[in-house]
Amino acid sequence: MTTTHTNQTPFQWPTKGKMAGKQLALLALLFTAFSCSHSGQSDVGAKKRLKVSVGEIKEVSLPNRGEAGSELIGTSDNQEVVEVSRRQLAPAVDTLNRINTGPTVFQIKGVTVGTANVTFSTRAMTASGNGQPVRTYVVQVTAK
Repeated sequence: MTTTHTNQTPFQWPTKGKMAGKQLALLALLFTAFSCSHSGQSDVGAKKRLKVSVGEIKEVSLPNRGEAGSELIGTSDNQEVVEVSRRQLAPAVDTLNRINTGPTVFQIKGVTVGTANVTFSTRAMTASGNGQPVRTYVVQVTAK
């Protein structure tokens, strides 16, 4: 037994008018979204996990972006659990030389048992606020 419907027509992609423009725009949007998600900034997306004990200090090294007038900063969303600081090195012989080509090293210290998010960002030295995120860690602090 076959059923035929007289008022149905087969689907056809429109070739003219507003509908074709919308489909082309949708295709372009999907292509752009896919391209952006594979831009090589893998550090920014997924949060990395890090475990430390109370009183333990772990170092995290971030590559220097080499942008003049910008700095890397590290912040903890719960300083009662995790403290973040920049490792202090002895100054080089030429202390007026501001060009830093090596990585920036931060220290993450477990203070009390718990979990905190640590975000490393870059921002202009003259700016305030959080800056542009570079890498995020979920830090779990455990008892010794």
